[in-house]
Amino acid sequence: MEKLLEMKGITKRFPGVIANRDVNFDLVSGEVHALLGENGAGKSTLMKILFGIYKPDSGEVFLDGKPLEVNSPSSAIAAGIGMIHQHFMLVPSLSVTENVALGMGTSKMHEVERQLEDLANEYNLIVDPKAKIWQLSVGERQRVEILKALYRNAKLLVLDEPTAVLTPQEVEDFFETLRKLADNGRGLIFISHKLPEVLL
Repeated sequence: MEKLLEMKGITKRFPGVIANRDVNFDLVSGEVHALLGENGAGKSTLMKILFGIYKPDSGEVFLDGKPLEVNSPSSAIAAGIGMIHQHFMLVPSLSVTENVALGMGTSKMHEVERQLEDLANEYNLIVDPKAKIWQLSVGERQRVEILKALYRNAKLLVLDEPTAVLTPQEVEDFFETLRKLADNGRGLIFISHKLPEVLL
């Protein structure tokens, strides 16, 4: 099967610590891959390299078999990579639709809203597109982050400790969404330090 993502020989050093040493990692489309480890093990660092937040000291990244050079999150997004951070990147005073459209250079909010409703129904990410972010629960805010990545056509989604803030019912819904995303051919990287949920 064709690899969606390949990371070869990734090394990242910080003063006094080597966060990643010669890491090799690959992912195929339609796969959910868990990165499991204790806090501080270097999981998030590796994914922040993929998302253009950090630059590796050495190593190569390939997406769809082609060399990938990401210098910023915006270049990662343009390449089809979405990242759902532990701490959401949303503007509380704006609506769901406005947050999704932010930075996309569009003024056709009704069109964004229609596409959001389609994505929400397809992946069971139901949220009111007109609601302000501050009005939403933590689980709903996470849905907005996932919708934001899907709206930007992410073919690879990185989810950093996504269940840490969710209720048991929200965790169940979240895993159902992951399965649907994988069934539709997206690659998913799930970062966690909880072994039981990785085995689900």
